[in-house]
Amino acid sequence: MEIRLKNLTKVFPGNAKKGIKDTVAVDNLDIVIPDGKLIGLLGPSGCGKSTTLYMIAGLLEPTSGEIWFGDEEVTRLSPDKRGIGLVFQNYALYPHMTIYKNIAFPLTNLRVDDVKKDKNGNPVLDEKGNEIRVKRKLYPEEIDSMVRETAKIVQIENFLERKPAQLSGGQQQRVAIARALVKRPKVLLLDEPLSNLDARLRLQTREEIRRIQTSTGVTTIFVTHDQEEAMSISDEIVVMKLGVKQQRAHPQEVYNNPCNKFVANFLGTPPINFFEGEIKGGKAIINGEEIVDVSAKKLKDQKVTIGIRPEGFEVNSKGTFHINVTSVETLGRDISIIGVHPNSERPTVKCIIDADTNVKPGTIALNVKPHKCFIFDKDTEERIF
Repeated sequence: MEIRLKNLTKVFPGNAKKGIKDTVAVDNLDIVIPDGKLIGLLGPSGCGKSTTLYMIAGLLEPTSGEIWFGDEEVTRLSPDKRGIGLVFQNYALYPHMTIYKNIAFPLTNLRVDDVKKDKNGNPVLDEKGNEIRVKRKLYPEEIDSMVRETAKIVQIENFLERKPAQLSGGQQQRVAIARALVKRPKVLLLDEPLSNLDARLRLQTREEIRRIQTSTGVTTIFVTHDQEEAMSISDEIVVMKLGVKQQRAHPQEVYNNPCNKFVANFLGTPPINFFEGEIKGGKAIINGEEIVDVSAKKLKDQKVTIGIRPEGFEVNSKGTFHINVTSVETLGRDISIIGVHPNSERPTVKCIIDADTNVKPGTIALNVKPHKCFIFDKDTEERIF
């Protein structure tokens, strides 16, 4: 199911008497989410990602704009008529019910379109000989089949008689996903589904979400503030800031080619290093040292912000860039060099290099990999190189 958001806007009214201004949570958002893809909405708290999800779900009404599921506009439809499955971060499982009953619960009042039949099981026809169709509840055997089939997809078929308290956090999350999937939704919406899990369970469960989404083919929107989660399982990510879409592309493309300083800063662990620099004579310069040649871009001489990814450095005795190393951390196959530089916007500079490199505290020389170096306009913060 393709999802289209057209000029979607959500404004939460303020209070003029108390001096509280209106809050624009989502601002004129245009996104097309292809059928069968998993899209990550990514950004810091307050960026509008959850508000967007709740408008898609029908839990919040847009101030303006349109929401389309395929060829149907659903902007004003209630949640139960949109064909969605929604998973919250707190799972919201019923503690007194078995896992089987938790998964089956959404089916109890579900009505399906079917042919009306007489007591002998034969179709009932109208005066023109056409089959009469009616809405009916699911039969118990249909519910049982759907529950067991869905439980098998998320690999909890052996836990159906247990209660939620008897399962781990990761297993409970799979129950919540199964409950959302059991209705065969057109769209699966996940709101920070891994935030309550420890680091190892987060890794395992995000792999499960990717497997489940791939096996079912359901169009999925995954909301998170964790850039590693979004990048690891999403077909594409949408980075948001203050309700505005900043960039949308394949995760690696966004990381390799950030459109502005905000996106460059938000993606990456450790985060990117920023330096006060300048363009002079076709060279990017930091503290009088030439970093990269930018003459091909024909940039005018100006003050700029220069961003260098931690993995963008190479130790070289003839290197043109120098930092003062304060400590070295062993990370296994890599080492993290932590140092200081007078032009750094952060208190420390971090460089990730091969563990075979011998580095000791003190001043060292580095080369900068051009494809790991980004230059941003000082005022607009838009990327210019």
